[in-house]
This record gives sequence, structure tokens and C-alpha cells, in this order.
Amino acid sequence: MAELLIGIVKNGAFKLLSPRSGDGRRVRLTTTSMQDSVPPENGELNLLEYEGLAIGIEGHSSGDWIYSVSVIDTGDPIVTALVENVFGR
Repeated sequence: MAELLIGIVKNGAFKLLSPRSGDGRRVRLTTTSMQDSVPPENGELNLLEYEGLAIGIEGHSSGDWIYSVSVIDTGDPIVTALVENVFGR
């Protein structure tokens, strides 16, 4: 089952903030599944359009990658500031 994950895109990278076990680490997002016979880089999401925003995604976390990613919501500047204050370190 896919997890709901929340983070902020900074410098083109997704900084994982929730769940808190993500500890603010930067992970890469891909649309490929873990079972695909292609490397995750083939489906890596370009995050430039989300720069500076909080985004909510669904996917399967494994190490430095989140697989089978779907972006389900983006935050406006106010929501992004709230996410940083609540989850930020």
C-alpha cells in the first residue's frame, strides 16, 4: 500500500518531512515501480515546477528513492510556511 508523504522541494530535491522518521533527508522521486526492470532514474520526476513548495505525494519508500510516485497536492506559500514550521527541523 502506498504511503502518504509530505515534503518541501528545495534546490530541485524533495526534502522528506512527514512521516517524521524521514528526518528531513533528501530523497529522489520516480514513477517507476520497485518491480520494474528499468533503473529508477528512467522515471525520475523533474521537481523544478514545485521549487519552494510543499507537496504531498503517494509512493513506496525504499532507501534514497520513493517509487511509484503520484503528486497528490501542492501547497501555496502559506501552506508551505506552515509545513516548514510544523515539520521542519
